[in-house]
Amino acid sequence: MATTSFEDRLERLKLVVEQLERGDLPLEEGVALYKEGLELVKACGKQLETARHEVKLVSEGLVREFDALEALTSETEDEQ
Repeated sequence: MATTSFEDRLERLKLVVEQLERGDLPLEEGVALYKEGLELVKACGKQLETARHEVKLVSEGLVREFDALEALTSETEDEQ
């Protein structure tokens, strides 16, 4: 499941939920699907947290770059 995309996992989770909500599965199958669903939720949550962290790092980096460029522009204008 390491190479599975977030979208693929989410789609599989939707199918698992639909099957469980029908309520027509034998107990063993239902339990197996429930376990699979929990693992999918955990994996999706981890992927979302990683993406959130990456966005935060990129955003903070861009703000720092913007601040540095703004400071350089101000210094150049002050020299003129």
